[in-house]
Amino acid sequence: PMLICPQCHSENPNRNNFCQKCGTSLTHQSCPDCDTSVLLSEATCPNCGAVTGKVLYLLLHQKRADGDESIQYPELYEDCVDIGQRYRLLKRNDLEREQGDWQVIGDQRTDGQYFLGRVVDCQPLQPSILKILLSQHNEFLARLPELQRSDDDPTWQTLALPELAFPYFKLRDLYPTIPDVYDAWCEENNEYVLLADRQSWPHLIELLEQEAIPPLQLIFWLNQMVTLWQSLADLHCLQSLLMPNNIYIDEDQNLAIQQLFPDVDPIPSLSQLGQQWQDWLTKTQEHPPESLIAVLEEVGQGKIAAIAEFKTRLEVLGQELNAPATLADEVFPVFETEMLEDDGPPSTPQSTLPDANLEIDEASTAVLQMQLISLSDSGYTDRGKQRPHNEDYFGLTTFVETQRNNQGKSVQAKGIYVVCDGMGGHSAGEVASQMAVNTLQAFFNEHWQAQFPSANVIAEGILLANEVIYDTNQKNASSGSGRMGTTLVMALVQNTKVAIAHVGDSRIYRVTRKGGLEQLTVDHEVGQQAIQNGLDPKIAYSRPDAYQLTQALGPHDSQYVQPDIRFLEIEEDTLLLLCSDGISDNDLLEANWESKLLPLLSSSQDIDRGLRKLMEFSNEYNGHDNLTGVLIRLKVRPQIPIDVW
Repeated sequence: PMLICPQCHSENPNRNNFCQKCGTSLTHQSCPDCDTSVLLSEATCPNCGAVTGKVLYLLLHQKRADGDESIQYPELYEDCVDIGQRYRLLKRNDLEREQGDWQVIGDQRTDGQYFLGRVVDCQPLQPSILKILLSQHNEFLARLPELQRSDDDPTWQTLALPELAFPYFKLRDLYPTIPDVYDAWCEENNEYVLLADRQSWPHLIELLEQEAIPPLQLIFWLNQMVTLWQSLADLHCLQSLLMPNNIYIDEDQNLAIQQLFPDVDPIPSLSQLGQQWQDWLTKTQEHPPESLIAVLEEVGQGKIAAIAEFKTRLEVLGQELNAPATLADEVFPVFETEMLEDDGPPSTPQSTLPDANLEIDEASTAVLQMQLISLSDSGYTDRGKQRPHNEDYFGLTTFVETQRNNQGKSVQAKGIYVVCDGMGGHSAGEVASQMAVNTLQAFFNEHWQAQFPSANVIAEGILLANEVIYDTNQKNASSGSGRMGTTLVMALVQNTKVAIAHVGDSRIYRVTRKGGLEQLTVDHEVGQQAIQNGLDPKIAYSRPDAYQLTQALGPHDSQYVQPDIRFLEIEEDTLLLLCSDGISDNDLLEANWESKLLPLLSSSQDIDRGLRKLMEFSNEYNGHDNLTGVLIRLKVRPQIPIDVW
């Protein structure tokens, strides 16, 4: 396998000590605490003891031999848990809170014994064997939602994947709440599964005991757990939510669990979840509302036994606690999803959802108004592999103000994001795209003060950009193909409000955990116009001029320009991608969004590095054209009014 540079993500031969592209070390890293150079294969810094290596959480299921009731601790291969010696078992005192080399967690399955441990990846720059195998079996991953058992699919047997990993694969669309499988294999009577280690995150019970949690935040976490309960019921892993040391809060203040525990008889009931929360809330710093305690008592006594009713009661609580508004289910980053069939042409807007086969509960859930907690952005452009010069141009201007007080952190943000794909040959296209970006940024800097721009104001700015380019064409007496022009996509962001606008075939996509990938714009081209006039999509896109633009900025005066403008409210963590067709061509995003975009929703991921990686991939996949992308990550959480304290 190749070594993947941790800085620029380029591939390097295994023998390289430094990245051949950016020069980053492929053998050592700097300790984040003391800057000591540490081998990548080491778990901790030899100087200060800080964790530096890639630590993973190991699940091991050891099947019993016939008649053998004893516990046989796993054999180690020179302190490693696989023959390839890639993963080294961490010894006692290697990490804080580590309780020993192996932890026996009880006989959860009748045919064997569970062990837990933590390991360090001694080859962290190489993709795991599992990742390599799965990249060669995309059709297998597509079938996973329909599988009921691991032995239903021959590919599972061919890959020799452990049964222990099956529920994680089934719930992979619930990442990061459910951890992704980092590696998995079978060896003799042992099944090994490696997951990301979440020990650096606080346990939910720790936060409840140590911090004063606002009531609405408690309802938010409880709602997440109730929704997750519904998903885990089908896989008989409800016990996972009844073990306090298994439940964490991630860096985005969302619920997350470390591992899935299979249920044993008797199957856990919803009343146990209610009793668990009653017990937890007796340990909180602030006394929770009596109305919340009353609901939990009803659940604990079995008076509320249905998920739908539980969620409805949580919604009522949200209203009682003076939540400013009652919105739709999407406010919560919940996990219900459904399969959609895509039967449209390549440029038809579509919603691509994560694979899932979960029952949808149509009852409304507890609802809170959201507030922005962070805004991150990045922009890049590239000439591509075949074009002699770059006619794309982008601009982004962001203002972020962070405030902290007794109630926590709040963020006020405003951003202007523009991507243009110029046309006209020679230098004309890049002139038009730059003129459009500069005109729009100057316009909104002047006309956008406190109040969010209306559709009329946004249209005024776009038509001004058109006039600037059109007037230049007229002064230069340009005609036909000599007239320069440009496409446009634009996003204006103010806290959780977003306005998007476009002219031409550059696009805006949205990615959320619940909604997957959604194309928010409809290309202004002949094929789409024919579809809107009632023509069958297949016939519309069989025309030789199907991809010819019907609108652009610059070639014609403003009476021919009709920008599409749309307003959005950010109700869950969201990525917005503005891009030229060098990125969106050939369904690149539709085919690869889960690997290239979805992970960037997490605050732990560097959005700048992620966009560079997407650009490099797009250049290999689509390098026939210029490529430009602007990526915006908006993180939100429930708004906690001061008057509920």
